[in-house]
Amino acid sequence: MKETFVCLITGPAGSGKSSVSKALAEKFERSAVIEVDTLRHMIKGGYVRPWPRNEEVDLQLSLCVKNACDIASNLLEKGFCVFIEDVVGKKLLEQYSNFFKDKDFKAFLLMPSVDALLKRFDEREDDAELRARTIELHKSFSEKKDELNCCVIDSSDQTLEETVDEIYSSIVSS
Repeated sequence: MKETFVCLITGPAGSGKSSVSKALAEKFERSAVIEVDTLRHMIKGGYVRPWPRNEEVDLQLSLCVKNACDIASNLLEKGFCVFIEDVVGKKLLEQYSNFFKDKDFKAFLLMPSVDALLKRFDEREDDAELRARTIELHKSFSEKKDELNCCVIDSSDQTLEETVDEIYSSIVSS
């Protein structure tokens, strides 16, 4: 079995980051999940949502990545495998990669089809603004996925268990 590692799970809203991260963590004896949205929402005074991008958004996103990395580092030091769930582009992915350059770090991009994402939104009854943002994010990830240093997983026709098994196999085989 692997020693400690850090695994970033990213993708647009509705792609399954939370469910996949939690299910993966359960497969390891000592593991933790860092939900970066939780870190973002710790900011009360002056909080800005992650879009549209501006200087303050960039500052808060980068700060939350740094905090996630610091927490992950503390957990790794104590023998935990760490799963980080976050929506990242190239700049934030590079921040994670640079921080963990001397660690076992892998990133996975969950990319179900737009139709699959919209079906999940319909089932969850999420708000229209987030639904529109998800379509934008999917387009952005689709355009940039080859530039990102991630393993891309089309989970459109996969069950949660199939997606988890695919990522798990990749983690333990490296």
